Amino acid sequence: MSKKSNSFRVFVDSNVLISAMQSQTSVSRRLLFLLAEEHHLIICSYSITEVSRIISRRFPNKLAEWDRFLTQLEFELAYTPSDISSFPTPYIRDAKDIPILVSAILAQPDILVTGDKDFHTQEIKEHFAVYTPIEFLRSFNGEMNQ
Repeated sequence: MSKKSNSFRVFVDSNVLISAMQSQTSVSRRLLFLLAEEHHLIICSYSITEVSRIISRRFPNKLAEWDRFLTQLEFELAYTPSDISSFPTPYIRDAKDIPILVSAILAQPDILVTGDKDFHTQEIKEHFAVYTPIEFLRSFNGEMNQ
């Protein structure tokens, strides 16, 4: 399962995936390849559906690239329950984030990586550590000097 003895199980939010698709040199893209290589990357089914919908609406010319990108990454697929109402979650400001939060809690990662500040609350951090992409790279990738 883990590629290195000091690896983490890391769940990424949809915004990390979208950022990775916007530029091949983005911090989020570097992060995803690092996670797939050195850690245990987790992506939930809700994020894949959400990102596919956003790309097809906003960047239709990148849909084939998105499909190729997913096949390049080694990751665990965490299934998002169809009825999330039966799962207790900490408070999160935006109700649209609840499927991601439920999926992350069920997947039990060590770390959640997201650019969404709504996840950076003490209540959510009781379940797992929460980092932005750049914070994760600064903390866990020795060659990152930004």
